[in-house]
Amino acid sequence: MVFHDVGDAIYTPMILARSGNNTLLLGSLASAAGIGGVMGALIMSAWGGSKHRIKGVLWGMVGAGLSKTIFGLGNTAFVWIGAQFCSSLNFPLNGSSENAIWLAKVTPEVQGRVFAVRSLLFQIFSAIAYLIAGPLADRVFEPAMKPNGQLAWLFGNIFGINKGAGMALLYVLCSLCMLLVGVFGFNVRLLRNIDERH
Repeated sequence: MVFHDVGDAIYTPMILARSGNNTLLLGSLASAAGIGGVMGALIMSAWGGSKHRIKGVLWGMVGAGLSKTIFGLGNTAFVWIGAQFCSSLNFPLNGSSENAIWLAKVTPEVQGRVFAVRSLLFQIFSAIAYLIAGPLADRVFEPAMKPNGQLAWLFGNIFGINKGAGMALLYVLCSLCMLLVGVFGFNVRLLRNIDERH
C-alpha cells in the first residue's frame, strides 16, 4: 500500500529530526522492530493463525496502523520504541494470512506468474511512494508546520512546530489510512467472505 511505503520513506529522517540526530535511538528502534517481528512470527508459528485468514490480514493492518499512529504522535524514546515493537509484532499476522489466502486461491499451475506480477506491482508502488514522500515532506508538510505555517495553527499543539513536525503529521496521516483500511475492510462483504469463496 502506497501510504504504508510513504510512512516508511520518511521514518528515518523524521526520527533523526525529532531526536537531534540521535543515531543510537535509531538503532534501538531497528532492534525493537526486529524483536517485535520475531515475536510475532513465533506467536504465529505456535498459534497457526485465524481460521478466517482475512481477519488476520485486517487485524494485522488495524494493529500496525494503530501502533504507527501512536509512533507518529509520540515524542519520546519510550513511546517510539514501544510503538515500533508493537507495530512489527503485527506484520507476521498480516503477511502470513495474506500469503495463505493467495496460495489457497491461486491454482498451483499459475502461482509463479501470479506471485511474480504481485511482486512487480508491489515494487512499482513502493518506488512511487518513495518518490512522493520526499517532496511531500520537504515542500508541503514541513513548511506547513513551521511557525505561522498553514497547518501549524491546527496541528501545532499535537506535533509541535519544530523540525520534523511536518514529517510526523504526514506519518500519522499515512498510518491512519492503514488503520482505516483495516477497519472498513471488515464492513466489505466481498472481502470479509473471501475465505469462503472458491
